[in-house]
Amino acid sequence: MTGPPPADPLRLPLRWAIVATVVVGGVLDLFCLLLLPLRVGGHLVPVAPVLVLALNAVLAGWLNRLAADRIPAQVLLGVAIVLAAVGVLRGPGGDLLVTRDLEGMYLLFVIAALFGAGLPLFRRTRP
Repeated sequence: MTGPPPADPLRLPLRWAIVATVVVGGVLDLFCLLLLPLRVGGHLVPVAPVLVLALNAVLAGWLNRLAADRIPAQVLLGVAIVLAAVGVLRGPGGDLLVTRDLEGMYLLFVIAALFGAGLPLFRRTRP
């Protein structure tokens, strides 16, 4: 008679992987969003899109491997979509996070965030 397979000590339970994805992914994406208007010598520097692409790809891939599931990358896609929608809303005083001169950079940011979060979904899963 065989019992259940032994638990892998490095495997993260799925619910903790989802919580980690929402919290860490949300904080990192928000930090990158705040770097959007970075200027050097009066010119916009695309640090935020490059950083969010790399961070989302690494975070989603790492949590997918720890949880042995693709759900963390899918949750990170949802977090990126929600933050992209919240980023263009007006604040209580009518303030905007994304102004007219940042619209092109913001579009690049959203594409990079979604591509980075979805990149681990294109990899084959290990048997």
